[in-house]
Amino acid sequence: MKKFFFFLLLYSLFSNAIAQDSVYARNVMMKLGSAEFSGRGYVNGGIDSAATYIENEFSRLGLKPIGENFSQTFEIPVNNFTAAELSIDGKKLKPGVDFILNAHSSSISGDFETIIIDEKIRSSKKKLNKLAPKVKGKILFLNRYETKDKEALQWYDAVAHSNPFGAAGIIVLDSGNFSYSVALYDNIFKHFTAQLAPDAFPATPAKSVSCNISNDFIPKYPVKNVVAYLQGQEYADSFIVITAHYDHIGMLGEALFPGGNDNASGVAMMLDLARHLKTQNFRPRYSIIFIALASEEAGLYGSTWFAEHPMMNLKQVRFLLNLDMVGTGSSGITVVNGTKFKNEFQKLVTLNDENKFINGVKERGESCNSDHCPFYQKGVPSFFIYTTGKDYQEYHNVNDKPEAVPMTAYNGLFRLIETFIYSF
Repeated sequence: MKKFFFFLLLYSLFSNAIAQDSVYARNVMMKLGSAEFSGRGYVNGGIDSAATYIENEFSRLGLKPIGENFSQTFEIPVNNFTAAELSIDGKKLKPGVDFILNAHSSSISGDFETIIIDEKIRSSKKKLNKLAPKVKGKILFLNRYETKDKEALQWYDAVAHSNPFGAAGIIVLDSGNFSYSVALYDNIFKHFTAQLAPDAFPATPAKSVSCNISNDFIPKYPVKNVVAYLQGQEYADSFIVITAHYDHIGMLGEALFPGGNDNASGVAMMLDLARHLKTQNFRPRYSIIFIALASEEAGLYGSTWFAEHPMMNLKQVRFLLNLDMVGTGSSGITVVNGTKFKNEFQKLVTLNDENKFINGVKERGESCNSDHCPFYQKGVPSFFIYTTGKDYQEYHNVNDKPEAVPMTAYNGLFRLIETFIYSF
């Protein structure tokens, strides 16, 4: 404990008065969220351009690679949409605004008749059996917003995925969550499934649908984790690891998903930490490894690959901090695995109580909901930190723009994380 406070004293004496640079962080977010990177997905090589940008930043900041270069390359299956056009009764809908596609959808083009299944039909076996033979080759509307019954909702979801009636495509009417995602596995449908935004619901039952949807399934798309190293003051071969995924969900036709909070914010804070720690006369005792992880949105591919093919001995990782969606913070932060690593969590709480960095530090149990998880499953002590609050609600949609992310708790969270790093 004495050593802990001794190093914190030295840190306070030798660290720069202004640690974080929110202007730099905002510029990083603006760059990553720009059209140049096509949503950091797999259309137009957006994720590749983002990786190159981060590599160049690591190099410019004076960090070193662990191996010959900053890259760790692997392959994943991806399903891109180069066209996503949908019209209902002659009204053209905007992708990402009026509708989204299920990421496992396939190509289709043409004009189609429609048919609808609502609760009156679904709940009547007689009516459903009578209607079912008429669905094949048409666009099936599933009206699931009329019910909150769990069994009914599960039925609609199963039909949307498995398409047992042989519809050419399925359009779901749902008042719930409207967010786009990337394919989590390589099972591509033989149909398309779209969800309409509530504002795009047709006023009367639709009679016709025109669509032009073009998918491009790539079974082995090469992606890379980007890894940099900063040597510690005392323990060169033991590490604090900072991770943040840099990928997002890309584009849907012409619709760009910028991924400002998710997760340009986390990458910006990671790079800002790298920038700051590199300039310090008194560095942390432990070496710092910074990992910009690929393909989190597709199913934690980057972190899983790194955990299975580590570039250092994972047993020498003192602690890992995963930053994912840290651009808000009016209510403070939540710490996943806080209940698992009580001493480290209490350290965060104490540091925040003493310095009033942010509005609160809340603990949460283990959850495999971000890139800390594959490391944690390998025995690496780790936290996943995300900011909380009602100051910003955009998620996996076209409105998660970097210029709109409030960065409410950015400065305080930066200082809390920096102080936490120096406490080891």
